[in-house]
Amino acid sequence: MFKSILITAVCILLPYAADAAFKKDAPTVLITGANRGIGLELARQYADRGWNVIATSRHANGDPGLAALSEIASSHPQVALERLDVTDTAMIRGVAEKYRDQPIDVLLNNAAAVEPTFAADMAAVSETYDKIDFDAARRDFDVNALGPMRVAQAFMANVEHSKTKKVISVTSLAGSFGQPLPGAIAMNYGASKAALNKYMVLLSIAMKPKGVVVGLVQPIFVASKADAANMKGAAPIGQEIGKLIKVIDAMTMEGAGKITNFSTGKTDPF
Repeated sequence: MFKSILITAVCILLPYAADAAFKKDAPTVLITGANRGIGLELARQYADRGWNVIATSRHANGDPGLAALSEIASSHPQVALERLDVTDTAMIRGVAEKYRDQPIDVLLNNAAAVEPTFAADMAAVSETYDKIDFDAARRDFDVNALGPMRVAQAFMANVEHSKTKKVISVTSLAGSFGQPLPGAIAMNYGASKAALNKYMVLLSIAMKPKGVVVGLVQPIFVASKADAANMKGAAPIGQEIGKLIKVIDAMTMEGAGKITNFSTGKTDPF
């Protein structure tokens, strides 16, 4: 009886995975937060390029939020789906153990604590200091700053054993001191992204001797959510992610520890 309960519990806790047929000579990318927005489009475009893709999401198998990502995997045999919550160290290490022998050319930290719509995002980032929800602040820091560090720590050996050796994290103008997000305060979100920037700068210094390029990227305004698609100034997501991938392809040690704006191709201030 006890054995049966234990087996059931283990099956529930294990990450889900699609049976992927990785190409032996193809590069591999791991993407966090791959079920929607920028992460989903990254998974789509890397898959179309023939890369092996480890597409991760915190959602459980069968969740409707995985429908679009599952569709990509169904038409690309080299795409693996893995459940990975960037706030859960044990889960991250479990996925890393599964892929311990798989070189990862590009580790893409994209998962972030954001709202499902652009309008909700703007409402959240416009809250003033006297309205700070400190539980929400902890969540933002846990996902946006500590999450990428957990993932980098768990998968760095995979990156080191790859040909490309890149760790790329998606940041935001909201975290910038020198060029803050116009018209928004972004207390929690902005502070957590500033913390992410600092972590990645320090990580870039630590990994430089090992040949690992640790870079930061950010857009200006991408139509990554349905209610932003027709907004003035919102760039088509397919177009902008195409730019992002080119930026990642071209990034060298010279760009390590810096923020590259993939909408403009320029270096943005911290």
